Amino acid sequence: MFRLRARSPLPVAALLVMSLIPSPVFTRLRAGYGAAREITPSDPAADSGLGRCNHLITWTFGAVFLLVATSAFAQEQAKPQARSISPDGKWQFRAGAAGEQEDFVIAKAGSVEPSLVLSEEEYVDGLAEYLGRKPGYANIVWAPDSKRFAFNLQPGKGYQTAQFYQLDGNTWRKLDSLESNAATTAPLDPAMARQKKKLKLRADWPFLTSWQVRKWIDSSTALLYAHKVKTVEIGDETEAVSVSFFFTLKFEPAGNWKVTRTFEVPEKGVGGLNAEERKEINRIEKGDRELRGK
Repeated sequence: MFRLRARSPLPVAALLVMSLIPSPVFTRLRAGYGAAREITPSDPAADSGLGRCNHLITWTFGAVFLLVATSAFAQEQAKPQARSISPDGKWQFRAGAAGEQEDFVIAKAGSVEPSLVLSEEEYVDGLAEYLGRKPGYANIVWAPDSKRFAFNLQPGKGYQTAQFYQLDGNTWRKLDSLESNAATTAPLDPAMARQKKKLKLRADWPFLTSWQVRKWIDSSTALLYAHKVKTVEIGDETEAVSVSFFFTLKFEPAGNWKVTRTFEVPEKGVGGLNAEERKEINRIEKGDRELRGK
């Protein structure tokens, strides 16, 4: 019995095969009907046809097995790791293959070939090109039935958005964007204007506009969190003023969606928020505190 330590870059299977390759004592053969004996380099049987054949077979077997084991190990190491797996285990979200790390893809579990390249879909909208950079952040929020997902991304500095996809058969189809629906965009600016008027502010500079899908309440209902921050001058100091909203989005079987609830997050407390919104605002505030504490 022996132990193999995991310090070697070769897979354990390869190391096991190397241990099978003959040393000065090549192998053991039966001499006639008697007990087995060792054939060594000085043994006359080593030069016999049987000895050479046995030696050749052992070496060939070892070499082939080593090649197969090493190749399988290399392929496994090169396969991109899943960053998120659908609830039914059939789909995965991951970075692109070697040389395509700036892409994000949806692929069938265990498959190297992507079924959907999310970065390319984004460029079709012209959003990344307009903002002058490729996505720097991304995550997936799966619907419970794995038939839809929200793709949260940050295509540019100070801008975060979300895109929705629905599975039709074996094909993922992109749904209407958040920016195309005034119900999700219109409430933010008036709320920010009220804040500025209340504080008697003048100059301001955009700092962050963010839409993020926080969760799926069920397979056809998503909870969206919108947050807008501007940097303003208050006397001789510069501070940030922000507004936040929760939107509840309801999806039809065809993929069309509409806003069924809109609620502005109060400056203090959780008054008026429903149970799901309260859970998420507590998580958001906890994350902000942890971030400031670093």
